Amino acid sequence: MKTRESNLATSHINTFSQVLFKLFSQGLTFEEEVKALALLLSLSAIWKLLCTTFANNYPNLNLDETAGQILSEDI
Repeated sequence: MKTRESNLATSHINTFSQVLFKLFSQGLTFEEEVKALALLLSLSAIWKLLCTTFANNYPNLNLDETAGQILSEDI
């Protein structure tokens, strides 16, 4: 589910959220930090700096903050 440079961040986050919802509906749950890290890891290489910054500076990641930061940095 890696993004391509031409994909919009919004579309990627929506797809990611749909996958999480499907997993949740099957009884699988994940901690907020795991969901945030999974979102960061699903991004393409052009997002590497943002991913590194988040991983190093935010000890308590959550999905909403991570998605918000990605949307504000949409390139």
